[in-house]
Parts: sequence; structure tokens; C-alpha cells
Amino acid sequence: MRGLIAVWALSFPVLPVGAALAQERAVTEAALPRAVAEEIVEFFNRPTTIHFRGASRIPPERVIVGDVAVLGGPFTVLGRIEGEVVVVNGDLEFESGGSVQGDVTVVGGAVQGAGAAEVSGTLTVYEEALRYVHRGDRIRYVGTRRRDRGRLSHELGFGRSRFTIRSFSSYNRVEGLPVMFGPIIETSGSHPMRVEAFGIWRTESGFSFDTELMGYSARIEQFAGGHRAVRVGVGARSVVEPIETWGLTALESSLATFVYHKDYRDYFERQGWQAYVRVTPQGLPLDATVEYRTEEHRVRAPGGPWALVDNDEPWRPQPLVGEGTLRSVVANLELDVRSDRDDPADGWYLNARVERGLGGSLAIPAATVPGGGTGPAAPVELDERFTHALLDLRRYNRVAPGARLDLRAVVGGALEDRALPPQFQHALGGEGSLPGYRLFEGDCGARNTVVAYGPPGGVQEPFFPAYGCDRFAVLQVEYRGRLSFDIGFGGDDDDWDEIWDSWSVDVSPSWVVFFNAGKGWALDGPGGPGGTDTSALYDAGVGLLLGNLGVYWAVPLNGDERSPNFFVRLGQRF
Repeated sequence: MRGLIAVWALSFPVLPVGAALAQERAVTEAALPRAVAEEIVEFFNRPTTIHFRGASRIPPERVIVGDVAVLGGPFTVLGRIEGEVVVVNGDLEFESGGSVQGDVTVVGGAVQGAGAAEVSGTLTVYEEALRYVHRGDRIRYVGTRRRDRGRLSHELGFGRSRFTIRSFSSYNRVEGLPVMFGPIIETSGSHPMRVEAFGIWRTESGFSFDTELMGYSARIEQFAGGHRAVRVGVGARSVVEPIETWGLTALESSLATFVYHKDYRDYFERQGWQAYVRVTPQGLPLDATVEYRTEEHRVRAPGGPWALVDNDEPWRPQPLVGEGTLRSVVANLELDVRSDRDDPADGWYLNARVERGLGGSLAIPAATVPGGGTGPAAPVELDERFTHALLDLRRYNRVAPGARLDLRAVVGGALEDRALPPQFQHALGGEGSLPGYRLFEGDCGARNTVVAYGPPGGVQEPFFPAYGCDRFAVLQVEYRGRLSFDIGFGGDDDDWDEIWDSWSVDVSPSWVVFFNAGKGWALDGPGGPGGTDTSALYDAGVGLLLGNLGVYWAVPLNGDERSPNFFVRLGQRF
């Protein structure tokens, strides 16, 4: 890649070899040209390139003959490399005696200890990270970040600004499609400040643009620590959010709502402000956040968004949630050491989340039971000093070429022996957790009764009295194999083979066998659905994966209903 890098080096600061031997290298704050990015990807994908991933070290006595590409880092050189070196999205560290007999290029990182090293070529540093995706053992340049698409961008002398118009979350039966719009302003430098201010138009409200029916989301972030490793921010928001999201993606929920009139999620409204610290160390698979929140929570009834199928049918009722104020502290930790984020063949994934209520004034609103029954005559006060936790642990195992055994355990709920506010409860059943059972089959009795609720003098809407269980546990096991088909035309005649060679198709779908088990527990307290634990639920099934499309059949293994469920997922189940 020397020729192309040398051309671009005329436009961006490059550290000459002599300077590299004399002083430390400062990070070059330069954008990464697309041509250079594509050349780096081509360099990485060469079959002769030697690859390293994550924190790696070349000891003093080791000599590597050939070109070297590194993903992540830091990459520490004490020995000798006879070839070019490219470090992608990581730091390069030289120690005394380290030597590279060729050009050195660092993208999305920094160079340390250059004065102690011998570099026979040029040393070029681009601060901007390379945006790529894995495709097996290769990488592919993706160019503009996905979150920047659909934005009007303008470079400023002190940074840049963008105007965004895009969906805020999934298409749902409460808001329709929430569309966010507003500016993003970001200063330049290695420690930028970022300001976002969005209005949220909910298509369910029509084209009136009444501010009382709209939401908003605004925040100010200050980056620190180099490479955006630390950010401190404050924000304010008024949004409608799902109670539970771990089972299905937002895209899958949106399509099910729009096409099949089947919303897989329940929602509530939250309005307030938050302050947070987020740490994402460069070169480490770690993302940690601590956040303080002061919010107002409200019940939201279903609206009337359009659906392709059964559009005239009423939407499923929403659950009642604890209304009022809540002050809380939230800690979230994500550790991802999978071989590939989108299609991992091996590795671990961990997400742990804990929220501690500090106080407030949450209460379940009074409601009536249709048909003569009477609900609570007054709102039921809830205990805001709860502790809620959720743990999602996954292990991916390559057991043979083209075969994997994957396991996932998800547990969550109250850490104390008392019921949670409904907006922090959990429910099992449906394609996201136990696909052999109907949606919310394991809700600890929360949907056994329908109540009527509405503002004084307003329309009374049907609601469920709670959302689900106060504790739950799910185990998912999946074995995946590969089916290979080579479809083509031809025979023994060489000319015939040559003619039809371009018409051959290599199809490699995957087959899947899976098993799931889950159980929910209800605790005593005013937020609970009545203290009814679910029975242990088991299901099993098979599926076929065609790229990002999965077609599955699942059947319950216990219970009165044993009918199989056919469903489609956009990608693997977990």
C-alpha cells in the first residue's frame, strides 16, 4: 500500500523517519480518506498478510517476515518485523529495540515510544477510526457510519453540524412511527463536545404537530480520555419506551406491528432528565455506563396506527404501570469478546444491568373491572426503593467447520423479596423467548383480568392490571450446522464447463435445532399480578437460516396446547 499512502501523505502530516527516531509521535487529527480506507482493507484481506487481533506483543527475540495487520490493540513491538505494519482501530506501542523494516500506518489510534524504535519507512497516523464489518476472516469497509445516514451535514471551522430526520424507535401501537428531527453539533479535536436537540413527531397524532402530543430528546456530551474513551453527559427527554426489549429487535417488532397487526411489546411514557458517565476504552471490548435519573412515568393507551393485515381489529390492551415520579441510579456493563458481533462463531457476550430506586411517588392508578366488579377505589402506592437487575450471558462455540453450539441464559427481576412496579416486570412466551408458547404465556397471571381506566371525565380504555412476573429465568440452547449446495451446469467437455462456469451458484444455508426453558415468579406486594408463579415452560424446534432470514418451527413440550408455531426471524435468534 506504499504508493497510495505516499500520495495521501502529501495532504496530511506524516512523521519522517528521522523525526520518529528523535521524538514521540503526536496524534494526527486528520480525516481518513476513502481511498486510503479501501487500500487498508485490501491490505488486510490479502492471503499473505499476517493477522493479530486485540492486545498483542512481539517479544524481543522474535522476527516476523511479512506484512502485518492488527485489529484492535494495543500492539506492542519489541522484536523485529520485516514488512509493512497496519494497525486498525488500536494503538501501536514501541519499546526499546523494536524495529519495523517498512511503512507503518495507524488508523483510529495513536503511536507511543516512536523515539525508541527503528522504522525504515514512513509512519502515518489517522485519528479517525476505520468503519468495517467482518465477513468471515475478511473485513469490508462500510464508509459513512449508519447513524450518520439521512443527515444533512455541514463542516464548521470549530467542528461540524448535522440535521437529522429519522425514526426514533420502533413502529408501535401507541405512537405509530416516532420520527425524530433536529440538529447535532460537535466540536473538533480529540476531546469534542456534542450537542443534540431532537423533537419527536408521533405519526399517530396526525399532521397537527401539536407540541402537547410530541416528544423530545436532548443531551450534551463532553468526551475525554482520548479516542472518545470517556464521555460525561446530561440530557432531558419525553419518550414512549417499551417495557422489555431483550427478546426481539426493534426492526422485527416494527414489521410485525405494521404488517401483521401484532405488536410484541408493551409501552409506557417517561419524561425527565438524566446525568451519566460512559466509559468505552479504546481496544477493549467493554462499554460501561452509570446514570442518575429523575423522571415522571405515565400510562399510555393504544392508539390506532395503520396495519396491513386486520387493520379494523382493535389493538391489544396495554398494561397499567406505576404513575408518578421516580429517582433512580442505573449501572450497565457490556462485555463483548465474540469473534463477530453480527454472526459470531465463538466467544462470550455479557450484558449486566442494575437499577436502584431512590424514591419518588409511584402509584398504580385506580381502575374498574367491567361487568360489575370494582377495582381499587384509590391509586395503590408502590415502593420506589426497589432494586432491579438483568443479566444476559451468551456463549458461542465452534464445534466443527460450519457447526456451532450456542447457549444463552437470561435472568432478571427484583433483588428484594417484594413486587416490582409493573414497568420493571418481565413476561415470557412468544418468538423472542419461548416461541413454542403464545405471546406473554408466562406473565404470572397479569393478563387474566381486563380493567377499565381513563382520566376523570375521559374515555375509559381497557388495560391489563400489570405487565408480568417479578423474577424470571430463561435458558436457550441452539445447535447450528451448514448445508452446502453447488448448483451449476456442465459435463466432461472443457468448453461446456467454461461457458456455464459463470452460471454456477454456491448456496450455504444453515439448519438449526434449538431448545428453550423458562420460568417466572411473582412476589407479594401492590405491584404484583396476584402472586401466581408460572409453571416451568419447555419448548423445542428446528429452523433454516438463509443469510439474514430465519424460518423456524417450535412446539411446546408441556401444557395443554401442543400446536406447533411457525415464525420468521430477521437473523439468528441470539
